[in-house]
Amino acid sequence: MRLGDETALEALYARYGGLVFTLALRIVGDPELAREVLQDTFLRSWDGRETYDPRRGRVPWWLMGIARNRAVDLLRSRPHQARLREQERLPSGAHAGEPAHPGTADAVVLRRAVTDALERLSGAQREAIELAYYGGLTQAEIARHLGQPLGTIKSRTREAMERLRSLLEPRIGRTGKIGTTP
Repeated sequence: MRLGDETALEALYARYGGLVFTLALRIVGDPELAREVLQDTFLRSWDGRETYDPRRGRVPWWLMGIARNRAVDLLRSRPHQARLREQERLPSGAHAGEPAHPGTADAVVLRRAVTDALERLSGAQREAIELAYYGGLTQAEIARHLGQPLGTIKSRTREAMERLRSLLEPRIGRTGKIGTTP
């Protein structure tokens, strides 16, 4: 991608599109908005490909960070808030049906691995991660929400992320592909 090869972007999307969509859907709760986050994540990864630093983390973590930030920004946007107010006025059942979304066997396995890893965190660590990634809260907001010091939340989040990396690395490997070895 750094050389401007669009086939690299296509390969990145094929490998991680399902994971990014799942994270986005979990945060925004709407398949249409999740697709918007998915598209924007890969556009931003292309536009910001020079900013990726392998010393700071692997590609899937970089993409999930982009997706999380975009999803949170979307939830906080005025147009999204207006859409929520409009949906509240619609009669119940207006959003029936579970739409299909992108996913591969690898994405299903990866989702299961992430879920299993989350279950292996302490309750306090899992709560901090879920409030941040799925609830879209900042660390300061989590601290206020839980009535705990900001430093405690920062430490808990950092320890949880390190634990998740150690739990997921054997299943994902350094390349980010399921079943690869580090």
